[in-house]
Amino acid sequence: MEEITAGTVSRYCKPSTLDENLSPTSSSFQLRKERDEKYLSVFLLDFFGREKEKEGVLDVKFFMENEIGFKFKEKGAFAILNIIQSKEYVFQLISEKISYKKLNLPHCGLFHEFDDLLISELLAQCVQNNYIVKDL
Repeated sequence: MEEITAGTVSRYCKPSTLDENLSPTSSSFQLRKERDEKYLSVFLLDFFGREKEKEGVLDVKFFMENEIGFKFKEKGAFAILNIIQSKEYVFQLISEKISYKKLNLPHCGLFHEFDDLLISELLAQCVQNNYIVKDL
C-alpha cells in the first residue's frame, strides 16, 4: 500500500464517541477489537480537489452514502486531521510512527503498531475541525 505523506483526512465519528460539545473524543479513534481492525478508516479530502474544507467533507459524505451505502446519524460528526501535523505530533510525544496509506481512494487507512488507547487520545488532540452531520 502506498503511503500518503501530506493532505487532510476526515473520519466519521458516531454520536456515542463525541463529548457534550459534539467534539470527537479518543473513542472516536479507537480500533474496534470485536472486528479485529488493523487500521482506522479515513477519507482523503484532497482527493476531491475542493478549495473549501467543508465542500470536501460534503463530497466524502456523498461518497460514503452512495458508494458504500453508509447510514449517518444526525448527531454524528466528521473530524478533520492534517496528515503531517498528526504524524509529527504523535512522534514528538511518544516517538511512535503512524502512517496513512491508500486503500481505495478516497478511502485510506490510518495505521499504527502501538498502544491503541494512547494513539487514539493523541489523535483526538489533533482534530483541527469538526463538522456535525445535521449541519452539513
